[in-house]
Amino acid sequence: MAVDAEEVLSWFDLVRWHQGKWVPDIIIVLSEGPMRSNDLFNEVRERNIEHRWSTGDAPVSKQSFMRTLHAMERDELVLRCEDNSRNPRAVYYELSPVVQEFLEGHTRAAVEWVAEHRKLIDRVRQRRQEPGQENEASA
Repeated sequence: MAVDAEEVLSWFDLVRWHQGKWVPDIIIVLSEGPMRSNDLFNEVRERNIEHRWSTGDAPVSKQSFMRTLHAMERDELVLRCEDNSRNPRAVYYELSPVVQEFLEGHTRAAVEWVAEHRKLIDRVRQRRQEPGQENEASA
């Protein structure tokens, strides 16, 4: 079976674009609507979403959260919006239109594939979480 190199490389581009330990948490919370950064931080901490591919279970620090949020803004995953009609001005974040489009129309096939191959995914995740196996594939 021959594959189109551009299709495979594009798939890896997509995977890399969404990487970051706290990216899924922020996307999940912002999928419910725009939010100020402090409220977003508190909501991410309160939800305590399971990180399937990480062995650490410590809550996100403010510094790590802000670094992730700014990287997501840089990578056009979220938009930083200012409401200058208030004093002091309000700054809030929301998912970018392209992320909203992706979530609404392009995730179903991948989610179904993962569901069909859940045992494989779980085995791979467990192996990668074993000591000395920290994501050697990315080296």
